[in-house]
Parts: sequence; structure tokens; C-alpha cells
Amino acid sequence: MNEEKLLEEIYQNANTGIYSIETILPKVEDSRVSDELISYQGKLGRIAQNARQMMAQKAMDPTETGVMSKMGIWTGVQMNTLQDKSSSHIADMVIRGNTIGITKMTRELNQALAEDPRVRRLGEELVNTQRRNIETLKKYL
Repeated sequence: MNEEKLLEEIYQNANTGIYSIETILPKVEDSRVSDELISYQGKLGRIAQNARQMMAQKAMDPTETGVMSKMGIWTGVQMNTLQDKSSSHIADMVIRGNTIGITKMTRELNQALAEDPRVRRLGEELVNTQRRNIETLKKYL
């Protein structure tokens, strides 16, 4: 995988997390969990912005998250919170999403041939941010 593809994956991964949090926030009843998610969303936003800036330097246009992907996220959140909006359940849902994000990003990093070390560092920052978020949310399980 080349550097451009890795940047695209970083951007997509962060934006998927941002959209997921946007979708789940209205369901959160615990202000502490809500605050944690808003903080995490801001961190993902900064990573996505950095990826977007790196892409612009390479004359790349980022691909936005697809409608089908967003529909899947929205539907999943609606179904998963229909009967259980507890802090524990919300934390579990976000932890599962982070785990998927970590797995995808780790795979991409392992396959990437990025010449620019900033790109690799940004991908690693994303993985580490997701890991820290998991640790933060464990106290709500």
C-alpha cells in the first residue's frame, strides 16, 4: 500500500469515528460519558484535519464517508440503543467500534510503504488515541 492510500485510510477511519460519536451522542444520558465522547471526537477531528492537510499537500482529494456506511452506523446505533441506553452499553458499543478501528488501522500500517514518516506517525497517533479511549471508557462498563 502506498502513502496516499494510507492517508486516505487514516482520514476515513477518523471520520467514521467522528460520525459514530455524532450519531450516538443524542442517546447518551450520562454527562460524564458524553463529555468523554465529545473530547474523543475532538481528538479524532484533529487527526482527520491533519490527514486532510497532508492530502492537500499531495494534491489529493479526500473521499468522504459513503452514504451506505453512514446508514449502517446510524442503523446500528438505533438498534443497539433501542432497549439499552445505559452508560455501560454505550461504553461497550464505542469500545467495540474503537477495536474495529484499531484493527483496520494496524493492518493498514503493517502493509503501508509510507516514505513520509509523518504519515506513519499520524496513523500511529490514531491507533494510540483509540486505545486511550478504550481505557477511558472501561470505567463505565
